Amino acid sequence: MSKEFKNNTIRGPINAWVFRVLSGYMDRLFGKSKRKLFKNHPEMVVEIGPGAGANMRYLKVGTRLIAIEPNIHMHANLKKTAIKYGIHLEIKEIVGESIDLPDNSCDFVVSTLVLCTVDDPEACMHQIKRILKPSGVFVFIEHVKARENSMLAFIQNLIHKPWHWFFEGCHTNRNTRQLLESVGFSRLELETYNSYSPFIPIIPQVRGRAIK
Repeated sequence: MSKEFKNNTIRGPINAWVFRVLSGYMDRLFGKSKRKLFKNHPEMVVEIGPGAGANMRYLKVGTRLIAIEPNIHMHANLKKTAIKYGIHLEIKEIVGESIDLPDNSCDFVVSTLVLCTVDDPEACMHQIKRILKPSGVFVFIEHVKARENSMLAFIQNLIHKPWHWFFEGCHTNRNTRQLLESVGFSRLELETYNSYSPFIPIIPQVRGRAIK
């Protein structure tokens, strides 16, 4: 999440409530993809920007989750969700650009609809790659910049400012696909697709796995 929105006393609680309310709908929208990506995950998972904990439903009971979540207004919901799903939760109130985990220390890192919000996505991606062990896996679902001169691109550009203000600093038109391709993973399995919903600015999306 952008530092601009970290601990914001107005937008922080609003976003925490919105994320909790939308959890079920987002499961219907992205759940099938997430279950496939999270399958056979290890005992410890690092998640960048878990929000209210929507992804915990896809983790095995007893999983240790290290949650990189700078928005303190999300933490109460994170803890409640961890209890609900039997997850051993550790919250780190830091941003994705400055993860305080050792090099080559993690087997599995998750990011879903988060890279759009960080101030420096390139730095965040390099942090993810740094903490992954050799052959470690980064799984992702992210919305991306639409094709130039398309109607989707027009809508993304038109609504960017209010969307950015309301949704944790989200950039509707960030070229996250290009970013993922540029980081230098040994293998990148990436699919671009359209999951249509009322949230038109976050169409299209990419999903996949990156192997260090």
